[in-house]
Amino acid sequence: MAILRLLTALTFCMLIAGCEQGPPGPQGPAGSQGPPGAKGDPGPTGPPGPPGPQGPAGPAGPAAAIRILHRDCIASTCVAECAPNEVLVTAYCGANRSPATFLTERSASCGVIPNPASSPLVAVCASSAAQ
Repeated sequence: MAILRLLTALTFCMLIAGCEQGPPGPQGPAGSQGPPGAKGDPGPTGPPGPPGPQGPAGPAGPAAAIRILHRDCIASTCVAECAPNEVLVTAYCGANRSPATFLTERSASCGVIPNPASSPLVAVCASSAAQ
């Protein structure tokens, strides 16, 4: 009985294998375009582009000047005064940098009586061309 089943199965296999398909028919017309798919992930970053041309020069900034004044305080009154277009930034007296007395916006003093320990009076004046 087992041999009969085996022969029957082999016969069906041979019949199926003997069936041929004919040549394919002509291709049909293209269908309409479907809806767009979902947005994908962004790709890797590309290399940097070439540098652009240099831009035009900007306007000139305000001209500024700094001037340092040294005054000996041995023989006369120890006063340093900046020019009319300058302001006094800072001042000190002597090598130990004792604080100076600020008289006005443009002047400083180390005292009325000359004192070698207060010498020199150092003052920093600054000016700017911008108004």
